[in-house]
Amino acid sequence: MYVIGTAGHVDHGKSTLVEALTGIDPDRLAEEKAREMTIDLGFAWLMLGEGAAAIEVGVVDVPGHRDFIENMLAGVGGIDLALFVVAADEGVMPQTKEHLAILDLLEVSAGVVALTKVDLVKEPDWLELVQLDLKDALAGTTLAGAPIVPVSARTGTGMATLRQVLWQRLQAVPPRVDKGRPRLAIDRVFSLAGFGTVVTGTLLDGRFQSGDLVEIQPTSLTGRIRGLQTHKARRDVALPGSRTAVNLTGIDKSEVRRGDVLAAPGVVSGTRLLDVAYRHLPDADAPLKHNAEVKLFVGAKEVMARTRVLAEAQLNPGQQGWLQLELSEPVAVLRGDRFILRRPSPGATLGGGTILDPHPGRKHRRFHANVVSRLQTLAQGAPKELLLQVLARLEPTTESKLLAQGELERETAVATLQQLIASGDILLINQQLITHNGWRDLENKLLFVVGNYHQDNPLRLGIPREELRSRLRLQPALFNPLLSQAVAANVVSEVGSMIKAPGHAIRFSPEQQTAVNALLRRFAAAGINSPSVKEVKAEVGEAVYQALVDLGEIRPLNAEVVYAQAEYAQFTQAIVQYLRQHKTINAAQVRDLLNTSRKYAIALLEHLDDLKITRRVGDERVLGER
Repeated sequence: MYVIGTAGHVDHGKSTLVEALTGIDPDRLAEEKAREMTIDLGFAWLMLGEGAAAIEVGVVDVPGHRDFIENMLAGVGGIDLALFVVAADEGVMPQTKEHLAILDLLEVSAGVVALTKVDLVKEPDWLELVQLDLKDALAGTTLAGAPIVPVSARTGTGMATLRQVLWQRLQAVPPRVDKGRPRLAIDRVFSLAGFGTVVTGTLLDGRFQSGDLVEIQPTSLTGRIRGLQTHKARRDVALPGSRTAVNLTGIDKSEVRRGDVLAAPGVVSGTRLLDVAYRHLPDADAPLKHNAEVKLFVGAKEVMARTRVLAEAQLNPGQQGWLQLELSEPVAVLRGDRFILRRPSPGATLGGGTILDPHPGRKHRRFHANVVSRLQTLAQGAPKELLLQVLARLEPTTESKLLAQGELERETAVATLQQLIASGDILLINQQLITHNGWRDLENKLLFVVGNYHQDNPLRLGIPREELRSRLRLQPALFNPLLSQAVAANVVSEVGSMIKAPGHAIRFSPEQQTAVNALLRRFAAAGINSPSVKEVKAEVGEAVYQALVDLGEIRPLNAEVVYAQAEYAQFTQAIVQYLRQHKTINAAQVRDLLNTSRKYAIALLEHLDDLKITRRVGDERVLGER
């Protein structure tokens, strides 16, 4: 399936030529009939070639008038071949040049020039001059060398030749690839009684089938395909490259706009930030400046945007460069999509280019070498580099998410991923993918977090394991193997639930050590009836108290009761020894055994329950499983 798109100056006979080729009048609006001028997109189709070699071709007829050139941009994004129309009696005109520049920016490389209205030209020399002028205009563009076919739609002169040339040129156009990710830029929305919402556009990158679940992006509406048509013929399956009408259920006409994208779930999503490669037209009347307000045209979408010129102060006419576009509303695009920028007022085409990253995630710093290097890599497009670039942005992530965002054909992406895993450039850890460099960055970040924690908390033995994971913002599936590798490499040490640098140790000042010695003597003198947690903190300070806990020199049982390690070991061992002899013990017996109050007895028993050294059975304790 192929799509031809017309282009050319107003009143040069585009719609008349399409009707002569197809037998279908593409002007469908009453205003178009009254003004004898195409205002919005028109659609038709025809068969080219003969017998088994015949092919069905869709035709998109676009406006030529400068006031409607933005409608023209909604129709040329998905075409395979440009039918470039120039009237023989007028030759190259302003919109001829602007349409040609747009086709060049969109890299429409297949084209045929129809030199129309030859029946109005009586001087052969004039016709020759127009053709020479046309060749000069085409030179240096993607349509350079395109065949020029003189025709008259009214008399039929040259029409058979034009059909033959169109067929021949389409033979050289590669068919649209089925990448398994169908999407359709919606250029028309309407409803039919008894059917509901219908959207039309050129289907790209995959096929639709009746009954398929689909979504509208960037609004994320979901629905289902009720029916499909191509050139008004019912289809069970619509193929890539075909002009397709899709009857939807579950989506109201009022919820859909031109420029939205109909796609299989998960294929594309909305974005308000784009990284792009851009070319400023040589005949632009001013440089493209940073933070300029522009209109972005991509697919069938038109949206206001602001430019961020990343590597230059500004882009002069004829200059190429890297931009980041900030959009006023989200668009649904993929890497590799072509776009056009126009000045809002007075309207003029400024330039265009290719989307390199539809989800850059953040605004880039201008004039930053790493940003420019990344964009250069994306522009070059090697599969390995592309996959690594996407993973570096998403990591850590799953294989399915990486392949969905990788902008490569699935077969190529899977093979490339396997190669990168085999080479060690990408690591697969608990179903999580991360680049080798990303893993090293995580190790460095782990060291940085631990080091900073020691600096901020010199009297803590280490950072709690869960706090470290939280600061690294990692799921256990990736954090646990990262920590295990760091411990095995002696990068950090694990002490209970604490993580510390191998050389880190708690060191008290002379004043602090004096207070600690006094506290330990007080614990020894107090015996079972130890000072409370509140009293201990008041005596040595919060930081020293926590250090003593980390070092194991004191053992808090709850929010109120704490013992020095020596006394703690003595009292707990006494309870365990009693249980070995008597099998059970209760709070009153602990109170009598240790000559203390019920407060301390219950604190000790509940603490031993938590450690599973004892187990409660009614009001009694027995030895636990430990």
